[in-house]
Amino acid sequence: MSGIVAFIFLWGALAAAGFAGLINTIAGAIGEGVAGKGGGDFLGAVISAPLVEEAFKGMAVLGMFWFMRREFDGVVDGMIYGVFAALGFAMTENVLYYSSAIAKGAVTGAGMGEFTFQFVMRGILKPWGHPLYTAITGLGVGLARETTKGWVKWAAPIGFYFIAVSMHAMWNFTSVLSGWTGIPLFFFLLIMYFIVLICFMIMVFWLVAREGKTLRANLQDEVLMGNMTKEDLDLICSPFGRLKARMSKGAKGHKMVMVGIRLGMAKWHAARAMKGQKQTVSIQSIVPLRQELIALRQELARGY
Repeated sequence: MSGIVAFIFLWGALAAAGFAGLINTIAGAIGEGVAGKGGGDFLGAVISAPLVEEAFKGMAVLGMFWFMRREFDGVVDGMIYGVFAALGFAMTENVLYYSSAIAKGAVTGAGMGEFTFQFVMRGILKPWGHPLYTAITGLGVGLARETTKGWVKWAAPIGFYFIAVSMHAMWNFTSVLSGWTGIPLFFFLLIMYFIVLICFMIMVFWLVAREGKTLRANLQDEVLMGNMTKEDLDLICSPFGRLKARMSKGAKGHKMVMVGIRLGMAKWHAARAMKGQKQTVSIQSIVPLRQELIALRQELARGY
């Protein structure tokens, strides 16, 4: 898994950033030639950048979907792959912006002022922009991986991609709008900051609630088999189960909850794979995880 994540990160940092940068530069030049600087800014930043950047970052997730299905089981995997592709892209983009700001400050005699501005804008106000956008695309691809409905397999990735593009375009439009109106960019970014934050929190809460429901459905039989108690199940399915376990049972309790979560998700992945007559690495991990869970519970019962 770590090697795959590293590859996806490098795809975002090198391939996605490189191709997107080239296409955006060409689009901006065309827009400027047709409609002046304002047209170039709009075509390059508001139209080209969201469409092209989200497409190239999303290719990493689609690649996993098509070619590495044993390592791609659903929504969570899709979002994780999307986030790492976006982190690689953002790293390269930030290096370019910061370097340009330092060079511009040296030429104009502005010192570190331009760099400070870029750092505040990119490093503080919008560090999670790219990860959020591509996580949304990954969510759509993950839904396509989970579903057995043919129309969802097409509609979910395309629909969520355009949601990501729209959010990205809205954010970029703030810079163009600031230039057109003369209103300081900070005010527009502050509004977008809270919109992005709210969207991020909604996604987190949805994923947490979904995970708890999925875990409970797939671990009920472990209670019936005596491998865990109902109290253990409630702890594992709780959004704050990890914290509660560490506070009440220490490191062993925390580890037990983590193993229980992995067991529940492995069983869910395996059930879906068997239903779709597909393969998943999760099937092989169920028995070892169950044995580890039982051993941890026995250690906790002995007071270790």
